[in-house]
Amino acid sequence: MKNIDKTGMKGIVELKLYDAEGRAKSLFQPNKVWDMLNKLFKADVRIPFITGVWTKTSVVYNTVTTAGLSECAKLLGNIAADPISHMAIGIGTGGTTTLNSEITTGGGARASVVPTSETTTSSGDTVQSVHTFTFTGTFAVTEEGLFNAASNGDLIAYRTFSAVNVANGDSLQIAHKIVLSAV
Repeated sequence: MKNIDKTGMKGIVELKLYDAEGRAKSLFQPNKVWDMLNKLFKADVRIPFITGVWTKTSVVYNTVTTAGLSECAKLLGNIAADPISHMAIGIGTGGTTTLNSEITTGGGARASVVPTSETTTSSGDTVQSVHTFTFTGTFAVTEEGLFNAASNGDLIAYRTFSAVNVANGDSLQIAHKIVLSAV
């Protein structure tokens, strides 16, 4: 019998919303019931304690795409790869190769990020990209993704979530982590 070591990769997205004066605003933290309803019906149903809770920081797990896995493998093998360089948000339902409806105006345009090495469980097991979008318009942000280019490029990881309603002057801070671990 062969002994095969297994590793895993998961993404974690942390959202924080602030008003124009820097005060934290409440966000809806969805649960598995919300995830199921959203997946089946594309519905953003917010029933406190049934589909989620209101909180100052929303944390959701995301999907690392096939392109993201490919780029990771290339980087591990020191093969030419395009690392994470940008974060984008949108108002759609997400996809596996691009965001469904990427925001390009009003302070929500794709932004450059500089990934850092962080520790979640063991030293250096996490790559984190953080950006704060400051809005000059209003949006119901429902998707976020990491890319390896300023335009187009590969969608490395993404997540859809309950709508985050932003207004002129609001700031949305997103910390997107990709964690490698033994399973």
